[in-house]
Amino acid sequence: MKAGSGFSLVEVMVSALLVALAVGSALTLVAQGRRAHRTAEARARLEESARAALDLLSYEVRLAGYQGLLPPGSPVDGSTAPGRSSPPGLDVAGGCVESLALDFAAPVTGADGAYAAALEMPLGCPPSPSGRTVPGSDTLVLRRAAVSPSGPAPGRLQLETTRRGGRLLTDGTHVLGPGAEFHDVEASAFYVSQDSTGSPGHPSLRRKRLVGGTSPAFQDEELVPGIGDLQVEASLAPGEEPGLPPGAYVPIGEVPAGARIATLRLWVLVQGDLADGASEWRPALAYANRTWPARSSRQARIVASRVIEPRNAGARR
Repeated sequence: MKAGSGFSLVEVMVSALLVALAVGSALTLVAQGRRAHRTAEARARLEESARAALDLLSYEVRLAGYQGLLPPGSPVDGSTAPGRSSPPGLDVAGGCVESLALDFAAPVTGADGAYAAALEMPLGCPPSPSGRTVPGSDTLVLRRAAVSPSGPAPGRLQLETTRRGGRLLTDGTHVLGPGAEFHDVEASAFYVSQDSTGSPGHPSLRRKRLVGGTSPAFQDEELVPGIGDLQVEASLAPGEEPGLPPGAYVPIGEVPAGARIATLRLWVLVQGDLADGASEWRPALAYANRTWPARSSRQARIVASRVIEPRNAGARR
């Protein structure tokens, strides 16, 4: 180049190419960083949903079978197996299953791969919000007394207890004498819907929950959106099932009637709420007695599990 002359066309083109390459590399790095950030955020949201679902279920499982002053596993007057007619004055509305809330002899029950209170006992109350459950997902039914005692309350299903006896009631009458406590009955049937409230096609963990009012009834409640499957397995207390090896787990629907449950193992499948980026190959998932094939999808998914021991030793299926 001569002194005082400008850049040649070739030099300008080379410089522009170098600048373009540098900018392109920088943009690629920025895009990769943003994609990694979105992936990390999506994973964190999935893990947060899994924790929320397992924390809630764990709390309820640990308390299942609690009977106020009455020791766990003790007989309760009015306790009735689901599917049988309710004793006079203990009717519960909502259309789920007759006596669903009354079976204090079996505070932990469920159905394997079905929207049901037990094997061949489907819930008559339709799933919400649009009547669709996830095929093959389990139902978990838990019953207990509320932790804090309350006064007699007509219109609520309650448990009146002393250290020697207990009874179910809905009329607020006081029968068991001085020192008796009243506890509201907590009964829930947990299940997975194909839809969330306001978001069709996005699954959710829900429950049919016993509430009070003019009369006891089961109402639907959404718990955690994004939960696409619930699987429940149980290990039995020693000596309850001689044919099983120690610590073996069986589906909740296969637990023998009357057997004591040592631990429950819960599995939840969580899927992303938003399709993000290009489709990716998602590996197959296998857990409990479920298998999800590998697929190409824009929605991430994870599986989480937890083992919980009911605190009330008398808890039975």
